[in-house]
Amino acid sequence: MRNFIFLAVFALSIGACSKNHPISSGPYQALKCSLTNGIESPSQFIFNKNNGKLYYFDLLTDQFKPLTRRVEEGLYFASMQEFSSRLETSRLALLKAIFGTKLVITQIEYYENDASNKNVVKHIIHLRSLVMNRVYQDLDGKHLRVKEYCVWIDPKLS
Repeated sequence: MRNFIFLAVFALSIGACSKNHPISSGPYQALKCSLTNGIESPSQFIFNKNNGKLYYFDLLTDQFKPLTRRVEEGLYFASMQEFSSRLETSRLALLKAIFGTKLVITQIEYYENDASNKNVVKHIIHLRSLVMNRVYQDLDGKHLRVKEYCVWIDPKLS
């Protein structure tokens, strides 16, 4: 019974540590963010901790590759997605110490070969508090904000 309790406490402490401390693989880190109500599947982001650029891990070559170079072979999509990402920090030392760094990801999705028909979603992840705000515009033109919580994950296992 003592061994079981020890293993349970050990497993919980490992889980707690991985949420609060980034797991790095070279310059790459990864986050998994999901809605609190669990309706939507989690979003996973692998990024370079030095510049905020997005990557994916290619299992065949065992390398990280820029997300913009990902090629979907043999598939045709009527819509196309664009990504841009960057790290933002405050220029003031006090604000930087309080708020830390943010990973800002802008996702633009164009529909049906019409540049005016697009959906823009902005993901703002506070890397200290691990809270993501997803900001987008609904069909009526209103800006909506959804708050999600994130955890650090292993970039190679995401």
